Amino acid sequence: MAGEVNSIADAHNWSISQIARAFGMDRKTVARRLEDSRITPSGKKNGYPTYALRDVGPALFSEHVLFDPEDDPSNLPPSERKAWYQSENERVKLEKELRQLIPVDEVHLEMSQLAKSVTTTLDSLPDILERDCELPPDSVIRVQETVDTLREQMYMRILQDEEDEAE
Repeated sequence: MAGEVNSIADAHNWSISQIARAFGMDRKTVARRLEDSRITPSGKKNGYPTYALRDVGPALFSEHVLFDPEDDPSNLPPSERKAWYQSENERVKLEKELRQLIPVDEVHLEMSQLAKSVTTTLDSLPDILERDCELPPDSVIRVQETVDTLREQMYMRILQDEEDEAE
């Protein structure tokens, strides 16, 4: 009598049929819950996808369907919508507290200080190159032109960002 030898890694990767049999569920129910929870196959056996049991359990027995942040929360039932918005408010508060989320005014202030520092250094660069490095005048002019072009690009980018924010 010939038996099938499975690797130890396959012991925890089951097909939809094996999962349905083991948990007394319909195959269609198992397949729908795996799809709804966006569980991806961990491999294949005999041409059929297999799923890691550690991923399958929560998908089959969770009371709530996983919510994709790209989904519109207004489509949730009222109690779940309220819970979602409350959790988002708490997440924002925590991110502010951990300094992972910074108020826009503070970001603008920091960025303006950075821009001032960079432009001050760029303004003095041709003088430093001429005085300390004894760069010839034509090279100093070229550096000044490059610095002016860079400053103009920075200014245009700031204006574009302000226009984008206004929209």
